[in-house]
Amino acid sequence: MQRSQTSKWTLAPLLLMAFLLVAQPSWAGRVFKVKKGKKILIVLDPDEARSVSKGDLLYLTTSSGKKRALVLVRKMKGRNVIAQLKKGKAKKGMLTQARKGKMKKRRRSYETEEASEVAETENYSSGGSDLKFGLMGAFGSASQTATINTTSGAITTSSTQDMSGSSMGVKAVLDYELFSNLGVRARLGIDQLSVTGGVDYQTDLNYIALDLLVRYYLMRSDSFGIFANLGMGIYSPMSTTTTGGPGNVGAIQADSISTTSLLIAGAGVTLPFNGWEIYGGADYLYFPPSDTVKTNVIAAKLGILFEL
Repeated sequence: MQRSQTSKWTLAPLLLMAFLLVAQPSWAGRVFKVKKGKKILIVLDPDEARSVSKGDLLYLTTSSGKKRALVLVRKMKGRNVIAQLKKGKAKKGMLTQARKGKMKKRRRSYETEEASEVAETENYSSGGSDLKFGLMGAFGSASQTATINTTSGAITTSSTQDMSGSSMGVKAVLDYELFSNLGVRARLGIDQLSVTGGVDYQTDLNYIALDLLVRYYLMRSDSFGIFANLGMGIYSPMSTTTTGGPGNVGAIQADSISTTSLLIAGAGVTLPFNGWEIYGGADYLYFPPSDTVKTNVIAAKLGILFEL
């Protein structure tokens, strides 16, 4: 809502992104299905998939890292793996951890069995593409406090005007999965903000908005997920209307509103289906305050994503 500023808080999302990328474990694959206790469908982390091949051994661990089972990679297509349980007990949701060494091939032929497994990996889409594209709509409440300076002759007085209203927007969304739980998300579109206060103060803004977010799954399965996101937005005003007060110039001077960087923090839930997903949640938008304006927005979001 005010001129662009550079401050320490604008670096926080970028620093957090770097920390998560470094801290993310290299064994972030997980078990999606266990069939008859022996046959296991696994979706590997993108980075892990580049180093795992047929014949490798994988540990299955709990979320705290405790090893519960040992499996043999029998067939692999992209990130999708069909493994055979060798030791322990496998459960849906367990994580994977690579073990050095390969299992020697048995003399018995598995050609018939492997043919069916190849077809199964081709039809299995829970791992899906790392890249998703979709649309998102948002609607929320906005609050704004403006300091109004009024000059009469040689005397200048200041007053504070509280305003409230609504925000709404439509954005295209691009989501890229870096690891099984961690990804980056970009959103580009239009945000509208309208606030009123007092008797006749009103501010209407239309922004072109670009959001750059880190997205992290706190919980994830093949049918439900809970995620959090943190990042920054770059909001550039397309049109500005301010009215009210002495001279009907509004609580904010229109020429003082320019491109602004802001902090975005939010959370949501996702419902994945075969190749697409629906998600919803809420975001908190914090505009860096200037000497005369403070703005906050809380917005509900609803979107849909498709694999590319």
